[in-house]
Amino acid sequence: MAETLCFDMYGTLCDTSSVRETLAAELAVSDALVAELDATWRAKQLQYAYQVALMDDYRPFWDVTRDALGYALDQWGVAADEPTRERVLAAYERLDPFPDAVEALTRLSEAGHTVTALSNGNPEMLGTLAGNAGLAPHLDEVISADEVDSFKPDPAVYENAAERTGRDVGECRLVSGNAWDVAGAGNAGMRTAWVNRRNDPFERAGPEPSLTASSLADVAGELA
Repeated sequence: MAETLCFDMYGTLCDTSSVRETLAAELAVSDALVAELDATWRAKQLQYAYQVALMDDYRPFWDVTRDALGYALDQWGVAADEPTRERVLAAYERLDPFPDAVEALTRLSEAGHTVTALSNGNPEMLGTLAGNAGLAPHLDEVISADEVDSFKPDPAVYENAAERTGRDVGECRLVSGNAWDVAGAGNAGMRTAWVNRRNDPFERAGPEPSLTASSLADVAGELA
């Protein structure tokens, strides 16, 4: 049965850890410190997104990502002037796609599914990233949480995606490598597919995924 598939961008279609190359080049710090900066940056990016949504103090994901980078640099005692910070921040517009991303999107589209991206990124971030990563030609739509001034896992984000594609929420499926995102989509009434690349346990809060796979290629194999 053809579905509307909503793919998360950060950590699902694109590898957020690919920012490490830019961190290393711009900050000239050790590989170990690069890894710590990357982990702190990503964790704070997600925390700040949840936080501003709960506080009803929305700001674009680009600003959230900038603030998270600033925290990570402060946390690890790394000095960087404003131009350097902006160059590092721009790495989020040049993330590497996962190696199986394009082929999976192509297979699923050819199987008759509507293939979209659903992301916390604001539209400008997503448009640039989708183009740079070579994903844009394979997506029917790119849908941003910015459209409802909130962030996943707010149910309004998933409900808006369904409305944008002209489907009921239950006729859509979120595909995400982020367990919290899968739980959020399931809570909103979507079917889900969890891309569990690291064989992690699932979250204790929220519905279990409808489908679990180890890669995007496996998701395509199950749904195409």
